[in-house]
Amino acid sequence: MAAGRSGLLHATTGSGKTYAVWFGALARAAAVGVASRAGQAPSLGILWITPMRALAADSARAITAPMQDIGLGAWSVGIRTGDTTSAERARQDRRYPTALITTPESLSLMLTREHAKDELTGVHTVIVDEWHELMGSKRGVQVQLAIARLRRWNPGLVVWGLSATRDP
Repeated sequence: MAAGRSGLLHATTGSGKTYAVWFGALARAAAVGVASRAGQAPSLGILWITPMRALAADSARAITAPMQDIGLGAWSVGIRTGDTTSAERARQDRRYPTALITTPESLSLMLTREHAKDELTGVHTVIVDEWHELMGSKRGVQVQLAIARLRRWNPGLVVWGLSATRDP
């Protein structure tokens, strides 16, 4: 991931996929020169897409747990789904977190915003959790179109899928 390659991580549940790609995304951030300035969090650079809103909170807990220990206290992780309050959305509209966990639908809405290109052009890494849930569905196509737009704005975009299941 740090070298700028995309891929798919297929492994059994509980084997550490979340941490593997999270630490890879952090290595990617370092490789592209993302650093906090004067104790402030860097701008949005990592999008974590999950097909299930319920999984968003679990993912957020998992990836924030090691942040203090590895010196990323200024970084922030946010969630933006259909369940996100209007107050939280407004706060994110003023300043996105460093990493944002979202759903395909919420990402599509973010991409329709007037200043979407300015807000999302710094995204260097996209992680698609539960990729097998999206394959062959309208929501999967929605994610692919969103990634294509993000890649147009940032040709160096790295995309990683996570899957515990693989269809033959």
